[in-house]
Amino acid sequence: MHTTYSLASLPWGILGVGAVILAILAYVVYQVYFHPLAKYPGPWLGKFTEAGAAYHAVKGDLHLHIWWCHQKYGPVIRYTPNLVIFNTASGMKDIYVRGKDLRKDVHYGVIQLGTKNLLTVTSPKEHARRNKIISPGFSSTAMREFEPRLLVHVRKFCDSLYRPRPGSKSNSSWGEPMVMSDWCSYFAFDVITELVFGKACNLLESQQHRCTVYDISGMMKRLSLLMYAPYVFLGRLDRKLFPGEMRGMKRYHRLVNSMMADAASMSGHVFSRLTNARDDKITAGIGAPAFSDADIYSESAMLAVAGSDSTSVSLCANLFYLATYPHAYNRLAHEIRTTFPTLESIRTGPLLLQECPYLHACIKETLRISPAVAGCPYRRIEKGDTIVVDGHVIPEGCSVGTGIYSIHHNADYFSRPDTFLPERWLASDGDENPEQASVTAAAYTPFSQGTRACVGRHLAQMELQLALTSLIWQYDFRRAEGAAGELGAGSRDGGELGRSNPHEFQLYDHIISQKRGPVLQFRPRKQHQQEVVSYFGFGL
Repeated sequence: MHTTYSLASLPWGILGVGAVILAILAYVVYQVYFHPLAKYPGPWLGKFTEAGAAYHAVKGDLHLHIWWCHQKYGPVIRYTPNLVIFNTASGMKDIYVRGKDLRKDVHYGVIQLGTKNLLTVTSPKEHARRNKIISPGFSSTAMREFEPRLLVHVRKFCDSLYRPRPGSKSNSSWGEPMVMSDWCSYFAFDVITELVFGKACNLLESQQHRCTVYDISGMMKRLSLLMYAPYVFLGRLDRKLFPGEMRGMKRYHRLVNSMMADAASMSGHVFSRLTNARDDKITAGIGAPAFSDADIYSESAMLAVAGSDSTSVSLCANLFYLATYPHAYNRLAHEIRTTFPTLESIRTGPLLLQECPYLHACIKETLRISPAVAGCPYRRIEKGDTIVVDGHVIPEGCSVGTGIYSIHHNADYFSRPDTFLPERWLASDGDENPEQASVTAAAYTPFSQGTRACVGRHLAQMELQLALTSLIWQYDFRRAEGAAGELGAGSRDGGELGRSNPHEFQLYDHIISQKRGPVLQFRPRKQHQQEVVSYFGFGL
């Protein structure tokens, strides 16, 4: 006697499980063999999910994992199901310059602070409208006008760095170790709040709001996870995963609202540009406000984050490399101390621009080897469109990008890419031929490229130039002794993925890079002693 079964006789639970299994198998087969990006190599998990990217995002080594994938799979990789990353200068140009009409990926929507802002808005047209209003506040002309106020903060920053050690008999001895990731953050946040709101938050001199720099770091860590795992919003799981970060975000929101209230009675700052801006549309005889109150908050809050974190990372990295590479420290100290007769003479202008080529080379090399935005700013191909990137046709619904850290560490463009070598940027003593120099320049992109290039790049350059020049003119400095002096460096024992170089400043990629260290000691320089001409005359 035979018993026959039909689908109708099977329990609904078994049928449901079977349907789920079949759906998963169909999805796997499609992603591996039939997806438009199936031919591109990349991490196995990335064919099916963004979970791997989310893991590395919250861990802070997304930029290193992208770099590692290029080492393993080649210059073009499928990093997530719909994302192709190109590690070529030509591909980068196709995406960010020729592809100027590409939208930012929808993932950027999760990092908007309440509503969209200049960093997160996806529409090229809307970005152009906002950029037209905001960018004049960060132009080279605006920066020249802002310089006297910036110099006040530079002086405060430098004066904060020397604290005599207990028992020291003179101010010519090495001071207390200073954690520069803290002090550079205080300095950069004071500068950007002065520019945006007309009044500095005064972190350099007051402890009241110093928790802000940690609140911002925690906020960006949470948002970097949400970019790749937006489902964490479901049931507000992010609140359970990041309770401390959520409290910090609320503190930051209260601080921004307080600064906005104070700024409302002042003028001549970026906030006033936002509040006074008018659209072309005419309402009751006057232009309608260009920004809503929510827009103004979002723009102000994000400008303060992006304008402080990026500069503080770059300043920390510069100090780390100078303290790690004696030849660079000695040469730069000689250049600065023989160019400027007094501390007060340090200004932007002919001396800084024309007589300090090694300063600019050091800054440029730092931005190459440790870019403040180290990850992959990616763009989305809209429905009905395609784009050709470095000869590859990428269809609608997919995203493309270039990892900034990866291309800056690509040996095809930069010889000895893991070595801090400012000389590569100097035509007089670089070891690259003119043709190679042009190839190198094409791959250099610390502020991104095209219409989405960093709006604050002129401010960042001026901060770095004035702060480094003033600090080196005023002090000698070295890495602290013992284990403290290793903070910020890669592990000599191998360590984690991509973190084995003890001569490289370590970045933690949470949309904007975060940092730890370096820990440095300072001592006042004898300003009137006879300058030693030899580059190797300044001891560490």
